Amino acid sequence: MELVHSIDAHHKKCWSVSAHPTLPLIATASGDKSAKVFKVGGKYPELGHLEETHKRSVRTVAFKPPVGGVDEPAQDFFDLPAVAVGSFDSTISVWGIDEPDTEYDESEMMAHQKEILTSTNNQWSLMAIIEGHENEVKCVAWNWQGTLLASCSRDKTVWIWETDPETLEEFECVSVLNDHSGDVKHVAWHPRQDLLASSSYDDTIRIYREDDDDWECVGVLNGHEGTVWCSQFDPRSLGIRLVSVSDDMTARIWRTNDELPDKSGELPSSIRRSAEMEWIEECTLPRAHKYPIYSVAWSKTSGRIVTAGADGMLVVYEESDGKWTIVATKEYAHGVYEINSVTFAEADDGSEVIASGGDDGKVNVWTLCR
Repeated sequence: MELVHSIDAHHKKCWSVSAHPTLPLIATASGDKSAKVFKVGGKYPELGHLEETHKRSVRTVAFKPPVGGVDEPAQDFFDLPAVAVGSFDSTISVWGIDEPDTEYDESEMMAHQKEILTSTNNQWSLMAIIEGHENEVKCVAWNWQGTLLASCSRDKTVWIWETDPETLEEFECVSVLNDHSGDVKHVAWHPRQDLLASSSYDDTIRIYREDDDDWECVGVLNGHEGTVWCSQFDPRSLGIRLVSVSDDMTARIWRTNDELPDKSGELPSSIRRSAEMEWIEECTLPRAHKYPIYSVAWSKTSGRIVTAGADGMLVVYEESDGKWTIVATKEYAHGVYEINSVTFAEADDGSEVIASGGDDGKVNVWTLCR
């Protein structure tokens, strides 16, 4: 694994790194009470400094996907990037760039979206402040169409907020989920359907979906022997798989044979007859970490999985014929510091990279040496 670039992003811990699903952008969150946006490529310029909003550490950051989803984005308007930021002050802020002030006509803007939307000339503005949680917000995540935002907190709850993805000015809470008995560390949406996973201090992962305008827990994944810090759905599988990481130093893959709703939201008859989803633990990935694993990402491009955590190590896994093997490791990826977040990202040349954020405040960008 080769270090491509090291970004001096923050002067305190970098808690979270998020990659835009279609643009060469990453966003970061830090204990210095700010979030930042960087371009992935060139000299990795800082494009936005989102500060002077939160009173305590910024714990989590997440880019909104394109309206309509990554696979079939809407084509009838200029989809501006936006990011949600969650803080220990119990609030969430939402930021977006202003309409680019250029001399391009509409057809030129559509043809050069990537260059325009990642320009250093763009201005990032505060669009909304969301309040509701009683304690620190630990994670925020957008659904696949950008119409729903999920948030979780130390208050043991998961909130689901509904918004207009084109304006992002108003957010209405449509559900508060109270099923966990401990601090909820992470939330993640399925990449093509409104299926939500939450990971908790109570050692479990819970799966939620909407039924008759009400969100229900339809699955509980038991097996970890410690806090579950993070989980991510398989972005490429036609079925439903999930990877999770924990204090118990394991990364586990779970699967269900239940079908997903179609894009109209209609559930197959088998699901309508039984609200519960049957999940099984498919495998435990080869062990490599010596301390708790804090973060995991699953690539939509290569299908690889990367993990990171308290031992400062990055581990990359690859699947072949149903078997997972370790294809790369990097010890002391942030020196002696812990790694809090890791993600796959697309660079401006179209290549896949890995971005990691650590206690040293840096964001390191990596590529695999093949």
